[in-house]
Amino acid sequence: MKRYEFTIMGDPFGKQRPRATIRGGHIHIYTPQETKDYEARVREAATRQVRMITVPVVVDIKAYFKIPKYFSKKKKRRCLAGLERPTKKPDKDNIEKIVLDGMNPLSGVNKATRKRVVKAEGLYLDDKQVIAGKTTKLYGEPARVEVVVTEFEA
Repeated sequence: MKRYEFTIMGDPFGKQRPRATIRGGHIHIYTPQETKDYEARVREAATRQVRMITVPVVVDIKAYFKIPKYFSKKKKRRCLAGLERPTKKPDKDNIEKIVLDGMNPLSGVNKATRKRVVKAEGLYLDDKQVIAGKTTKLYGEPARVEVVVTEFEA
């Protein structure tokens, strides 16, 4: 059973909803730049060890949030011991979604051939390979997201 671990430093970030605008009388739907940038950070961290896993995987995510400065020393100790948990945005499912999507290959369309091409390889072929996993929100210093990907073997 192969296991891969990586960390994305900085505040946990959630997947943002697609945005829409009208250009030339046509609706144009796009992904916000902050989401694209964070997915690129995830992809870069994930593919340092391995690229394109083809078997089912289990993904466990731990999102560590900064402890607010106004917390008392007692409350900070409780946070670091895991007795207090963050109940703020981003939502658990949005953290999970951006991490799983960030491990997908980055693809686009070649305008000349109109064929889909891979611009940057991902950790796996598609996030449909994720069969299980757990996402946990915690307090910790420094703020970060830790990801453990385990290949599933029957």
